[in-house]
Amino acid sequence: MKCFFEALAILAVLSAPTVGASFKEPMPKVNRLPKEPMITRATVHERWINQKLDNFDEDNNATWSNRIFINEQDFVDGSPIFIYLGGESEQLPSRISSGLWVDIAKQHNGTIVATEHRFYGKSTPITPYSTENLEKYQSINQALADVINVIQTLKEEDKYKDSKVVIHGCSYSATMAAWIRKLYPDIIVGSWASSAPLVAKVEFKEYFKVIGESFRILGGQYCYDLIDNATNYYENLFANGKGDQAKKELNLCDDFDPKNEWDRWHVFINTAMIFADIAQYQKPANKDIHRTCMEMRSFSDDDSVALSKFVNWKTNNHTGVCINVTFANLTEMYEKGKENYEDSALPWLFQSCREFGWFQTSGSSQQPFGTSFPLRFSEDLCEEIFGSSYNPAGIRSNVMATNAEFGGLDIDYTNVYFVYGELDGWTRVGAEVSQGATIIPQASHCPDTDSIAVNDSPELLVSKKKVIALVDQWLEEAQSAHF
Repeated sequence: MKCFFEALAILAVLSAPTVGASFKEPMPKVNRLPKEPMITRATVHERWINQKLDNFDEDNNATWSNRIFINEQDFVDGSPIFIYLGGESEQLPSRISSGLWVDIAKQHNGTIVATEHRFYGKSTPITPYSTENLEKYQSINQALADVINVIQTLKEEDKYKDSKVVIHGCSYSATMAAWIRKLYPDIIVGSWASSAPLVAKVEFKEYFKVIGESFRILGGQYCYDLIDNATNYYENLFANGKGDQAKKELNLCDDFDPKNEWDRWHVFINTAMIFADIAQYQKPANKDIHRTCMEMRSFSDDDSVALSKFVNWKTNNHTGVCINVTFANLTEMYEKGKENYEDSALPWLFQSCREFGWFQTSGSSQQPFGTSFPLRFSEDLCEEIFGSSYNPAGIRSNVMATNAEFGGLDIDYTNVYFVYGELDGWTRVGAEVSQGATIIPQASHCPDTDSIAVNDSPELLVSKKKVIALVDQWLEEAQSAHF
């Protein structure tokens, strides 16, 4: 899932390479295990599905074109439809050309479909992305109804009329995978939900506690302490009237105002999100976090210098470009997103403010990223972009309504398999082992989506085999029951 503040890290880069872009590694290097070759290759085609603008207003006949991708390479008439749900970003055809879901579909001679969530990628229901339009047409319920319409449209074709439907999602789309089974059990045979957040929550302070633990466990205590010491150093500079010194040492752009608390909060959010991005997508076999810690220390024996140079390197790829972190530039980016639709971060910010919360903050004392990005930053951003009804009370009411509708951890639906990584922050708002969830040790976000590989941990291998067995079971039961 895109972390709520991921857009902040992106904004800090502007025209420079984004976090995670290719880079020249500093010494020392840590070799990664080679990636396993793709198990499957496929031909994926783009299709467009006619959707209602408002799935719940019978008097509104407006329609729009929803993009999907479809892989029918191994399909036999009447075989299952395997759907990979799109979430809060553009859908990619590569997601249904390889991976465990593709492998399972191949075993069943199934068609694989990748849906694209309304308001993301090229699936644009209406413009502009004004608050009024988002309030009317952007919600998880609208998106789930879109998926059902995709299924019904496919089933109008003779070759699909008897096909059973199974669902897979990763992160927010795993939330969708769980809740679509809850809402439409007569259409969806079963769902595999990888790293699904289930409890909407305004302040998600536990997230960075897990990120910190990831660096402690996989990087070592010295790495955790380096981040902690450096963060405290810069917080103390700002607190003691030395903001200009902090600005210079952190290589912040000229328009950064050390006396502006929103700008200061933005600095620490941006820094924390760089580490969160690494931890959330780390693979233990690749030693991603261990490598990160060694890279950071290679810059300097001084903790504050090491962190500053590392953050600049990850943000700007050694270009020397300053880091752009001001609240004014952040709000300007979101305002531009109302007219610049593709790859806009605005729709996810809206869903965060309107439905889910999940605002990652520095509210936990058990993490190394300081105390300088409080909940108020997110609350102010929601109100600034979407208006006065998105004040703190309004946001809390929205989040409560989501939990009331979908039940949070009161899981009253069947045939959903939940999988989480032990070191994934989103595990803290997900299903528990007592509810049938599987937790993969030392793994992070969506840990089980790749094909079975030789470097899978024993626990990961068991979970992947369980997914395969459950899909077999769901399809057999549906066939026997004439589902």
